This record gives sequence, structure tokens and C-alpha cells, in this order.
Amino acid sequence: MHRFYVPDIDATDRSISLDGSIARQLKTVLRADTGDHIRLFDGSGSEWEVEIDHVGKNDVSTTLVSAVRPVAEPSSKVTMLLGLAKPERIELAIQKCTELGAVRFIPVMSERVQGGNTGTPSDKRLERWQRIAIEASEQSGRATVPTVEAPVPLMDAIQEIVSEQPLLCMWEELADDSKPLRQVLQSLAADSQQLAALIGPPGGFSTDEAKSIREAGAQLVTLGSRVLRSETAAITVMSAILYELGDLGG
Repeated sequence: MHRFYVPDIDATDRSISLDGSIARQLKTVLRADTGDHIRLFDGSGSEWEVEIDHVGKNDVSTTLVSAVRPVAEPSSKVTMLLGLAKPERIELAIQKCTELGAVRFIPVMSERVQGGNTGTPSDKRLERWQRIAIEASEQSGRATVPTVEAPVPLMDAIQEIVSEQPLLCMWEELADDSKPLRQVLQSLAADSQQLAALIGPPGGFSTDEAKSIREAGAQLVTLGSRVLRSETAAITVMSAILYELGDLGG
């Protein structure tokens, strides 16, 4: 059944009108008709099944049929801090980590920024990244949509995060300073409610940055000897976190 993200649904009003891109997709792409059923979710964890009453020129009228039990979210709420890279790399990381269950994305500006103009994305680009997160939630069955925030300086992001939750920073260059990811995850309490992972930009963090990150309270972590692209590292770390904490693989 097709699913659509509709924020601010008022479930007390059984009539829900859809317009804009959702109405266009229903009418022109899916060829929806009266009597068809679709699902709507609000991005905050609630989902409903609705029946289409009327397909108009610019809108689609629906009636709420019932609440739907949403797909369970991971018990550990994972925030991904992503070093700025070429847009397509960030987009892939956001898409796949959303499918896996990330709840928040924070792009960070570091010394080795990739992308030109210091790598800072435009408002239009940020809107696109948020849209990718929405579409990934629609596709994966999640009723929650993670937030994609505006980029912030690396150390500003770290100081905020470490005051709230454990932060794991992927760092391969000094083995003596980094612990294997699995070892670190197994040392965390099984009921850890929040966890953050920091993925560097292509080229990684500088030695000075890594030292500052560690001194701020983050744990330096290694993924092994193979060199991974930044987007591959993000997906790998997200998957490993969920697996080790019991939220992936049954």
C-alpha cells in the first residue's frame, strides 16, 4: 500500500484533503481512484489508513479508516554527524541511514571539506536532503522522519552532542588511539537510549582535529584496515550500531 508523509494530521477530523505533490502523484502517476486505500503518516510516529473519496483537478479527498500500528523504531536513537562531502555522497548516506533508523543528521564543517565554497550547502540543497529523508521513510515503512539540520562547525556539534549522549568518531590513522567499533559498542549498556556517530569527510579528519575530538569527550573508533568512502562508512556504522544493540537482524 502506498504511503505518504503528511505533517500535522488532525486525526479528530476524519476528512483529510491532500494537495500539492501528493495529489499530483496520486492522480497522474498512480492513477488513484475513488475507493482506493493509501496510508498517511505524520513523521512523528503515527500512521493511518485512509480511503480516497474524490480525485479532483488539484486535490484528493480522503476519509480516515483506521489508525495503523507503525513499524517499530530502533530502541537506540542514533544521530549521524556527517562531514561535508559532495552532495551525492551526503544524499546516499542520508537515504540509507534513514532506512536503517537514524533520527537526526547534522552536517559538520571540518578542515578537509569537500564540495567547493567551503562545502556549505544552499537552502535549496538542504531542502532536497530533507526530502530524501522523507522519501526514505515513506519507502522503508517508518512513521518517523529524521531531521536534517543546517551545517555547523565541527567542534560546535561535538560539544553539543557529548553533553547529551555517547559520541563515536571514526578515526583510522592512529591505531593506538582508536578502539574497534564492535568492542566499543559491546561496552555500551544494552539499553542505551541515545548514541551519535561522527563520520569524517573524504580525506578524514586531521590529526589535530582527532585530538580535539577525543579531548572533547568522544571515543575514537576504527572500522578496520580497509579504506571506506564516507557514505559507505556511514551506512556501515549505522548498521553495526543497530546490530550490536539488538535492533537489526531479529
